Amino acid sequence: MRRWILYLALLAAPAFSAERLGVVSFPNSGSEAAQQSFLRGVLLLHSFEYDDAAAAFREAQSADSSFLLPYWGEAITHYRPVWRRENLDAGRAALEKAPADGRATPRERAYFDAAKIVFSTAPRDERWQRYTRAMERLSREYPDDLEAASLHAVSLFGITGGQRDYRTYMRVAALAERVFRENPGHPGALHYLIHAFDDPIHAPLGLRYARLYSKVASDAPHAQHMPSHIFLALGMWKECVDSNFDSWNSSEARVKRLKLDTDKRGYHALWWMQYAYLQQGRLDKARENLEVIERDAAQGKTRHSRDHHAYLRSHFLIDGEQWTADLRPVDDSGLVPRAWGANALAEGIRALKSGNSKLAREWSAKLRDKADADLKDASSLPIAASALEGLVLLEDGKSDAALDKLREAVDLENATTFGYGPPFPPKPAIEILGETLLEIGRPQEALEAFRSALDRTPRRAISLKGLAKAAKGAGDSETQEWAEAELRDVASNL
Repeated sequence: MRRWILYLALLAAPAFSAERLGVVSFPNSGSEAAQQSFLRGVLLLHSFEYDDAAAAFREAQSADSSFLLPYWGEAITHYRPVWRRENLDAGRAALEKAPADGRATPRERAYFDAAKIVFSTAPRDERWQRYTRAMERLSREYPDDLEAASLHAVSLFGITGGQRDYRTYMRVAALAERVFRENPGHPGALHYLIHAFDDPIHAPLGLRYARLYSKVASDAPHAQHMPSHIFLALGMWKECVDSNFDSWNSSEARVKRLKLDTDKRGYHALWWMQYAYLQQGRLDKARENLEVIERDAAQGKTRHSRDHHAYLRSHFLIDGEQWTADLRPVDDSGLVPRAWGANALAEGIRALKSGNSKLAREWSAKLRDKADADLKDASSLPIAASALEGLVLLEDGKSDAALDKLREAVDLENATTFGYGPPFPPKPAIEILGETLLEIGRPQEALEAFRSALDRTPRRAISLKGLAKAAKGAGDSETQEWAEAELRDVASNL
């Protein structure tokens, strides 16, 4: 068995080198004809470029149809633990294509058998737990196999129940750091380290890897986006814009090159870029991003584009405070719960800001009904429902009841672990509580609320403005000066 190495991302590589996707060493029994496609598939897999990875694995199958690992690779592109998604039918179909007498070493067979666990008929949580244990055994049996260690690491994200379990995330970090020490160009190690550290507490530990990943795998659009997980968690808005701008352009080039439909555009990067623009106060640039998704959602009408229309529009209204802006409405039929909730909260607040309390109550009632129906699947909905109910009570002059309801929303928010990216709900409950306390003349309490808000969403512009106002009202000149200096830095660091 030969030790095949694909080296496609040396920082010093000349301009005429192959794609910059990273560096992997994956000893295998495949023919030389299959190597480039197979190893390219592995590199793309680590950067979550799943469609392109599957295509590369199919090319390897064509080059060496008796080589078992490319069938494993195609199947595993349909298992996406960080996003808690899978396509069982596609994964099973890929495994079923494999020849019964396919060529594989015992180690390669262990990879294939682990994939069979993922796509078996057991309940998902059971399958994913068993797969993680299988990859852990494989890694221990072959301690020099960095791919086994990397794939064991990423599988751990899938067994946390969708929550940020810090103990598990630090296990991921320990595994990925070991791979990084042995191979600093490994895209999976860098990628999974960023995911392990992309919350405000741990993000400083991820800065090193964020700055490396986009260079090591500069031809992968998702690798261009991933550093912004760290930048956003630290409120580094310029870097967040730049990272997502590069990712968006890379995805646009890919769509054009492969002649893909608009749903393959990098809406995720477009959204994060817009959020960072809004923190900087760059409303014109944020509006340009919103116009892109408005057009695509209106023309394509896919749920994916309409979900992102809801995300970008809600943040433009809330973070830009553009309550009177003439914007294309969201078609909210069939949206994922958190996209629906983002739009509902933004529309409810917009109605209150416009003096339409009747419409605000209608949105509040719909949001509460949706939250009660989707409580199991979308924890942001009950937070948004309680927050909007609190604001409606405040509009009715019931300040004590409003504060009780807003504190209920804050308690729900504090009970959720930090995810990543722009906040859900799009206006944090603790920020709403701080603004309400300011409005009813309780600046000292508001000051504490805004401090808590900034712990969860560092350098968020509206919370910084609120902190400055609350500090002024409370006579805390030192905090006021600090908050105002932060706002100046955010606005000037373009």
